[in-house]
Amino acid sequence: RAFAEDSFFATAAARCHAAGAGPDARFLGSLLTEHRTVPGMEPFAYEQIRSWVDVLQDRPMAASFVLALRLRDPFDDEPLWTVEILMQPLHGDVEPIAASRLWEMGEELPPILGRSLTAQRDSLLLQLQRAAEIWPVLQLRMEEQPGMLHISAAEAIALARQWAPRLAEAGISVELPRWARDPARELMIQLDVHPANDPDERDDDEDGENPRRAGNSASSGPDHAGLGSILQFDWRVAVGSIQLSEEQFASILKSGEPLVQFNGEWLQVDTDAARQAMEFMEANSTGNMTLADALRTAHGTSRAQTGLQISGLSGTGWIGQLLQQSPDAQLQSMEQPAAFLGELRPYQLRGLQWLAFLQRLGIGACLADDMGLGKTIQFIALMLYEREVAAKENLPKVGPTLLFAPTSVMGNWRNEMERFAPTMRLMVHHGVQRLHGEAFRDSANACDLIITTYALSSRDMEDFRLVKWHRMALDEAQKIKNPSAASTQAIRSIPAGFRVALTGTPIENHLSELWSIMDILNPGLLGTASMFREQFAVPIERIGEASRAGHLRELIKPFVLRRSKSDPIIAGDLPEKVEMKVYCNLTVEQASLYQRITDEMLGQIDVASGIRRRGLILAALTRLKQICDHPVMLNGKIAGYDARPNELDNRSGKCERLLEMMEEVLDEGDSALIFTQYKEMGDILEQVLTRRLNRPVLYLHGGTPATRRDSMIKQFQDPNGGVNIFLLSLRAGGLGLNLTRANHVFHFDRWWNPAVEQQATDRAHRIGQTRTVQVHKYVCIGTMEERIDRMISDKMQLADRIISSGDEWLTGLSTEDLRRTLQLTADAIDDTTGAA
Repeated sequence: RAFAEDSFFATAAARCHAAGAGPDARFLGSLLTEHRTVPGMEPFAYEQIRSWVDVLQDRPMAASFVLALRLRDPFDDEPLWTVEILMQPLHGDVEPIAASRLWEMGEELPPILGRSLTAQRDSLLLQLQRAAEIWPVLQLRMEEQPGMLHISAAEAIALARQWAPRLAEAGISVELPRWARDPARELMIQLDVHPANDPDERDDDEDGENPRRAGNSASSGPDHAGLGSILQFDWRVAVGSIQLSEEQFASILKSGEPLVQFNGEWLQVDTDAARQAMEFMEANSTGNMTLADALRTAHGTSRAQTGLQISGLSGTGWIGQLLQQSPDAQLQSMEQPAAFLGELRPYQLRGLQWLAFLQRLGIGACLADDMGLGKTIQFIALMLYEREVAAKENLPKVGPTLLFAPTSVMGNWRNEMERFAPTMRLMVHHGVQRLHGEAFRDSANACDLIITTYALSSRDMEDFRLVKWHRMALDEAQKIKNPSAASTQAIRSIPAGFRVALTGTPIENHLSELWSIMDILNPGLLGTASMFREQFAVPIERIGEASRAGHLRELIKPFVLRRSKSDPIIAGDLPEKVEMKVYCNLTVEQASLYQRITDEMLGQIDVASGIRRRGLILAALTRLKQICDHPVMLNGKIAGYDARPNELDNRSGKCERLLEMMEEVLDEGDSALIFTQYKEMGDILEQVLTRRLNRPVLYLHGGTPATRRDSMIKQFQDPNGGVNIFLLSLRAGGLGLNLTRANHVFHFDRWWNPAVEQQATDRAHRIGQTRTVQVHKYVCIGTMEERIDRMISDKMQLADRIISSGDEWLTGLSTEDLRRTLQLTADAIDDTTGAA
């Protein structure tokens, strides 16, 4: 053994000198330890020496490599592709070793290494046999001393597309050439569009006035182009960003080969699909189309119709700018309006540029920034900007804008206008004394902005139609998500030069909501409701087709600008938001009621069917949620309980926990928003918090008059207003309000659509907030609240159904599944004091 070791060291030194590395400690250390890399050492020689050392040290002689394959393109005019058989060392960052070396170098080696080499050969043959069971071609072509094999182009494609993934699952890697790795190297067709006429020759409107001229310095492009502008188009065949000429494409088709060379690289070609694409382009190569038609064709035509995948739509000039829209795309530089009293942040100035650009083109825009990022002031800046441009360029007077908004945010709009644009004339159309007929028309024409509510859109539609509106705007545009609602239909029928939607949640539940908003902004862009449902909604929502989702995203991208608070350019403007769950126990009384209702309702549900079963489940769900809030909610007798405090105190685990946490908030001098979805629960909390904390509490709900809402908001936002607790119903207080004085947000009961909760949270976590916002979400442990919250948090498949349809996902569960979801567990109850 000593002699062998002496021989080993001599051989090692000689090998090392031959490799140019020198007989240093790094080489010997790599042989005697688990560190198996040697700079400058030829990998195959190193592995042979290492196997010798394994024998000397009585270590196992198992194979030190795994099988790998490499598909190599043909050289020069070779007709066949080559598959190299490789050995990938298990240890160290070492290049694969050609298997052919096992057969070439065997005779030179000492006997002891020869035995190790035999083991390596046997291991290679065994792994090749296993690979051949997966890839049949390997079995047919395997040689006695395998090192490589040759395959046809069709077999190369099959290896890349069909067999490589299966081999990888078995632990056998396949290294593929670029044409097989990069989808961008596939042939695709592209629709290329450009204006049919010189936009400078476009005539003004028949009456001599073009209402879209104001603001035309925002970016180059035609006046009032719109989605109906006529475009010339061409179909192009492209490989990535490289377009092929007709001659090049014809040459590829003529070859009939599944793999052809183009610009020195190989392309995979489905010849049947390519011929179908040629026929499609020839049949659709003449005439003009509108911009809307071009978008629908590029992103809505299936591959079954075209043969090759449509890579998208391209254009130059203003069309190119429109199509390439992204949150950080650069438009023509512009300053914020001089009359704007404030400073727009860079991303807000970018939003103003984008709005002005789409207005210049006569296209409807959806500003969909996250809640709290200043959509209101970007829109106000747009109105100031277009008036500034009209004055400078001696353009006609800019007409009035009609703004629809929820009642709860009308006061916020009035305050923001007074703060940032006091020179603009504002009219609020709301209340019993609002104007009608000619009086409304004359007053509206004398103002810049008329604010009204969605509820009045159908009721006062005839008044609204008397005015020639420069623009119609929709704040919290998700309010028109139901296309068949009377308010949505009324708004759709009101003529306006431009249309703008402001919303942080363009899709709350279903894709049909997006269709409703986009159809008002740009009628016909997404086709009819039934076409949209068939082409996009059903494949995406029910089947989960990622390709359709991608097509829809590209189709609406030019018209929707969305920035999130996590974007790097914005994150620095906002303090941190910390979310936490607050787990509460039920009192004994709550647990008893919860169990009784569960047993009663499950018994009725078990024997019901159809609509009745669904109604019973939703009723049970509501009653159990109310019990988790407070037992008094079950019978609805709340009025007068302030005279009998013992009937409200110590009966709700959530209430008692909220009182404890609110005491800490007040001791720190902080302020809080408390959201509940039930008006009655708000009544209870108002009474309990006011009495037991001995502090004033503001309570805003759906029945609060508009003037009272405004005074509440001003009082809470005023550091000297004397109020630190603002209680709000989720629907009335979850939209549009700016309540940045609060640095705590409590969700007393959970709305199982996260978007709705997020809207409420962002009343405090928005631009203007200077402190970390702590969000507390209350969950009753051991109840359905905990289980459903966990489903949402884990993003399970069932949670997706919750998010898409509120509570209704429960109606499809079997009675047994429903029982498991609703049942009460032992850890739900805190019976030590009767309260949590």
